[in-house]
Amino acid sequence: MSPKRVIAFAAVALVVYGGVAVWVLNQPDFEIPEIRGTAWIYLVLALVAYLGAMWFYGLLFRESVHRSGGEVKAWSAFKAALVGAGVARLIPAGGAITPVALAWAVRGETERAAGPALRTVMLNYAGLLIMAGGGLLVARPREGTQVASVSLVIVAPIVLIVGLVLMFGSGKLASLNKYLPRFVRNRLASSVVNHAPGLESQAYVWARLALEGVTLWLVLEAFSLDINGFQVMASFAVSSLAGGLPGTPGGLGVTEVGLALILAAYGIPGTRTAVPIIVFRVISYWVPAALGFLAGGTTFLKSKEAEEAAEVSR
Repeated sequence: MSPKRVIAFAAVALVVYGGVAVWVLNQPDFEIPEIRGTAWIYLVLALVAYLGAMWFYGLLFRESVHRSGGEVKAWSAFKAALVGAGVARLIPAGGAITPVALAWAVRGETERAAGPALRTVMLNYAGLLIMAGGGLLVARPREGTQVASVSLVIVAPIVLIVGLVLMFGSGKLASLNKYLPRFVRNRLASSVVNHAPGLESQAYVWARLALEGVTLWLVLEAFSLDINGFQVMASFAVSSLAGGLPGTPGGLGVTEVGLALILAAYGIPGTRTAVPIIVFRVISYWVPAALGFLAGGTTFLKSKEAEEAAEVSR
């Protein structure tokens, strides 16, 4: 995505955010939740927690590369995670392009990154499915809300099972290679990882997802909104999965609405969660998007393509 398109998209998004803010402020029952005296500490910790989540996402990618026989530095993997997060947030259906962005960011260090990148994204989505299904089973929404229904009780176990199958079935990824055309099979043979997620992989996946959930919890705590850990887990995972549906970059708008609905199902009205949700999305959406754009730019400037372009321009 070119800088002009990024700026244009950011401008449109800000206008939409502004319009929603004006609409919320004009609601008769709107109220800004009480802000704790230590709110800034909570928000700074939320930002640190989210960056920590990106670090563990990078470590998961690095571990996958190592399993395929490649080698990537931890810092390079972290930058790749930021680039992947930035792509997922700035391009519609960017989640499908995230593996490409991860592999592109480390192409100067290894050629065996395509399969590991795909595995990294798959494990992350598997973790989200497990977190959503398990969270909804343990922390069911209040009775009488529109979100809480009999269908939810049926859907939650299915989501949980799909997540478990995707998580522990990812070790069979390489076995699918034999069903692909020969020219594709030859290209992927050295990069596809046939490795079930062991303790190290699990540690990175759940550290990443737990820190993202903690980010949401810290923001809600900063605004004195009382919610328990299982409710945070379900709210974060469900809204993230909803935002991952194709249509808007990074689930912009969809994630916010999904988060507002499930928090309302837990007894916190949307008029109280509007401001915290916007703050959370600044930390979890706009900061990674900006850092990903910066990381991708610096990676390109150090690449052979940039050097060749500089030589041509002389």
